[in-house]
Amino acid sequence: MRKSPLMAVLSAFFILSGPVQAASDSASTMTKASLTVGQPGVVALQRMNEQALSSPQQVAQLVNTMMNEDTYKRMFSRLKKNEATAAADVLLALQDGQALDTFLQQQAGTPDEKSLVRAAMVLFPLDRYDLYRTLQADQQFDQKALKKWASSTGLMTQPMYPKSMTEGKAIFVEPLIESASITLPNQTKQASASVEYRVKGSADDKWQTGRKLVWEPVQGVLTGPLVYLKPDTRYEVKVALTTADGKQQTLSHEFTTRADKPPINPDKVYYLSDIYKGGTLDLEKLKINGSDNGWAKIVNDKDITIEAGKGDRYAIDIGKAHHVYFENIKVRGGRVHGIYAEQAHHIWINQCDIAGWGRQPNIMKNGVAYEKADAEPINYDSGIHLRQSGVITVENCHIHDPVPASNDWRYGHPKGPNAFFANANHPDPAYKGQVIIRNNRFEGKPDHRFNDVIEGRKNSDPKGGFVRDSAIYNNVFRYGNDDSIEIDGGQYNVMVYNNDMSHTYTGVSVIPTRVGPSYVFNNYIHDLGDETGKQWAGIKIGGLLTGGYGTSYLFHNLITVNRNGFTASRFQEDSTMLTYAKNNIVVTLNDNDATGYNLFDPEDHPYSQFINNYMFNTALDKQKIKGHIDQQYQYPELENSDQAQTLVKTPKQVQLPKAEEFVIPNFTQLSEDGKNFIYGIVN
Repeated sequence: MRKSPLMAVLSAFFILSGPVQAASDSASTMTKASLTVGQPGVVALQRMNEQALSSPQQVAQLVNTMMNEDTYKRMFSRLKKNEATAAADVLLALQDGQALDTFLQQQAGTPDEKSLVRAAMVLFPLDRYDLYRTLQADQQFDQKALKKWASSTGLMTQPMYPKSMTEGKAIFVEPLIESASITLPNQTKQASASVEYRVKGSADDKWQTGRKLVWEPVQGVLTGPLVYLKPDTRYEVKVALTTADGKQQTLSHEFTTRADKPPINPDKVYYLSDIYKGGTLDLEKLKINGSDNGWAKIVNDKDITIEAGKGDRYAIDIGKAHHVYFENIKVRGGRVHGIYAEQAHHIWINQCDIAGWGRQPNIMKNGVAYEKADAEPINYDSGIHLRQSGVITVENCHIHDPVPASNDWRYGHPKGPNAFFANANHPDPAYKGQVIIRNNRFEGKPDHRFNDVIEGRKNSDPKGGFVRDSAIYNNVFRYGNDDSIEIDGGQYNVMVYNNDMSHTYTGVSVIPTRVGPSYVFNNYIHDLGDETGKQWAGIKIGGLLTGGYGTSYLFHNLITVNRNGFTASRFQEDSTMLTYAKNNIVVTLNDNDATGYNLFDPEDHPYSQFINNYMFNTALDKQKIKGHIDQQYQYPELENSDQAQTLVKTPKQVQLPKAEEFVIPNFTQLSEDGKNFIYGIVN
């Protein structure tokens, strides 16, 4: 059964890259009754009522108490101890019937305005973007100071896109090679937008249906991707938009997907036999850069190995280079990383073989490796580590055999090397995100594993990890002691699909989805387990109340695991998840107290949706659910032990009967005869 809702409808938020736009609804009054349930401020109001607290001293003491409780201390971590009194004033105003926004507007210009605004945003993290929008529209506030206060409580107040892409535009598209994301700026949650697209100038001029765009609350936009597109192809797209006031309009746009290979400047083709003399290959010293119209190319012409010298931190140092294409590169060594860049952009690595990087595990303490006795544990050493770098393509590469290995969960959270480190928050908004990782094999060994195979930087940040508009597909990831891939952080139109993931503690981590939406679809997640066989989840999700506003969309994955499938996990002491899961297969094999759940969602957020998923636990001979199911699987006669065992034994891809009403436009892939849904990897 569904539990009592923890939350009401998420507040309507606004784009924060500049002044509030007039296109949105007028701001709603934020009364006590309208605030989103489950937030620390709402819980405090409930306790005030239960305990009959009415004085500032009593309420300040309540706030101090909650600041030290395990459930809330991380949520309150941005509230200074001397701001407990301000938090009490905010709560008492709400208890007395004042609206939150009105109360703060009345405090504009007073000595306490900063502490009151900050306290309100910490108390009500899921309503703070709506609150920020309202206060931005009030000229009583110093807007520069207001922005600083909001940022100090964790709000994203810097643009994710350059103004040139968004300003004055009703629609904009960010194309990748085989996908593109569509965004409509300055919208509201009440608006809706359906999408059609086609190849421009094709003989068959029939419009194809895309999936409807979804509301993204942090930036106040409607957005979503088109997938399974062709490289270097011109597309037409039209969006039927219905605004909050019922007005309808059609928006048209054209875009071209990126090419399979970048354009090369023939005067900037560099052969390793000419430019490499041993040790670190340093691109900044060599002054190698290209341009949009002509990239520089570095190619291995005589089977040369780029091998770091003793003590060299990296085998290849890209630095801040841009528009550089590597082809057929063999990399060995690097005291810390194999390939490193910092604030680079437009980097393309094709057909690389990377191994032997990372610090020497000279000392072991409680199962964890150290290079030196007085140093931190060895962690984050990466085959490819591109710090604050965006517009990246890595394809057809084999990354394997680092020098150090990760510890397993017997010795605490794993620490150790990874194949790829995602840190795509380039200082220039034009170059944020846009990471493509395709057709690679990133693998450890059964007794010598990565930490995460793909790891992200600043998981708790809206611009953490891949940040935005990225695609990770057609890869094999295996043998790590934590996640196969973590896309934690911004996750704005970040897609993970058509990947084979195994022999890790968890398959995919989307915790937390700070912005979203993210899309995880048509993956094959199987045979999980760290070095000792311990495992947790096919896909782990959570952290909504800490400010993870985005939704994770899960479609057509094939998950066959011993322990749990879709799994709530704690982030900063909160495991609330916001998920839309449709047309997945989740078969679990074991049964115990916290084991064998097809869906493990103790908080049971009412706005998560689970629709037409095949869920079965073979040990119980039925599904095992903690949470709610919105619509059960269309063909219950197939939910039996024999069918489930067949699904477990069938690698990579399975097919089950099509259910017409559950087709997901542009995402759902069908068998050749059109009668079956494809789950797992699409050939």
